[in-house]
Amino acid sequence: MAKAEAVKEIRRKQLIDATIRAIGRFGYTSTTLTHVAGEAGLSPGIVNFYFKSKDQLLLATLEQIAEEYSTFWQAAMSKGKVAPAAGLEAMIEADFHASVCNPEKISIWYAFWAEAGNNPAYQGLVQRLETDYTVQTIALCDRIISEGGYGIDARTVAVGLNAMIDGLWFDCLMEPKSFNRNDAKRVCRSYLAAVFPAHFAGGPKRMRAEDEAPLELVTDQDVQGRNAHRGRVAAALRKRVDPVGTIRREALAASVGVSAKTLEGWLDGRVEPSSWQLGRLIVATDAQLWMEIYGPLHEEMQRRFEARLAQQRAEADRERAALDALKGAPKG
Repeated sequence: MAKAEAVKEIRRKQLIDATIRAIGRFGYTSTTLTHVAGEAGLSPGIVNFYFKSKDQLLLATLEQIAEEYSTFWQAAMSKGKVAPAAGLEAMIEADFHASVCNPEKISIWYAFWAEAGNNPAYQGLVQRLETDYTVQTIALCDRIISEGGYGIDARTVAVGLNAMIDGLWFDCLMEPKSFNRNDAKRVCRSYLAAVFPAHFAGGPKRMRAEDEAPLELVTDQDVQGRNAHRGRVAAALRKRVDPVGTIRREALAASVGVSAKTLEGWLDGRVEPSSWQLGRLIVATDAQLWMEIYGPLHEEMQRRFEARLAQQRAEADRERAALDALKGAPKG
């Protein structure tokens, strides 16, 4: 019995791996059990023996990639128990690891995100994973804020980082040949260095108020926080829906899996979509939507990072000049 169960598990994993490849090649909707059988090198009858329907196979596939990702990510995040900055560093490394961040795996995630609104089983699993990810990221940011005395909101920083990672994943999906995982990690670290300079830019572990005011997370040129984010979401969506754009509101709401009332709330700027809903919005509209929403934040963080780096370099130059002057002074 033990041997039979082991063979069964091996075969199930073989079919799930074949499903991942099939979705990557043919897309979620077009993938059939015949495609899966072909990718696995097995007969369709074998697929039907282990999975009674395509829906059952797809759910098992989502459960496997979710479990693999969660296990991989949690192992990396364990470094945050020692130091929260190390936890965020490990999170970035995990999210852009070759086994996680590749066009095949990301295409699967986007396919399931797009279907989650119409499938309660998918939605529950995706939401649990996203909630756990967000909660842990906020907790790490909160600890760093306490250590460094930063006057910023932990949730705002965490949501910005998570959205940045989602967007960089999308870049990997859309432009796999030009996408560079090391560059993506550098972008995320630049963001963290701008927000937490004492922890990610080689500064002192704790800033004193008399030395430097805490760095505030600016999410718009003159408005900070969630209101600015909701405003950008609303503006970007209004450009795309009728009567200004070409997308019917009812069709967009249906494709994302939300009610027309929820969509109107996004358009009015009263509420905002979650990360997986934003992923479905990008699929239903266009990739430029993400840049219109998060582009200003990234540009501002990059500007602040470059300004801080220039300041540090100027201070280092002054220190070197002072040291050289001391070395050249005559001994008393």
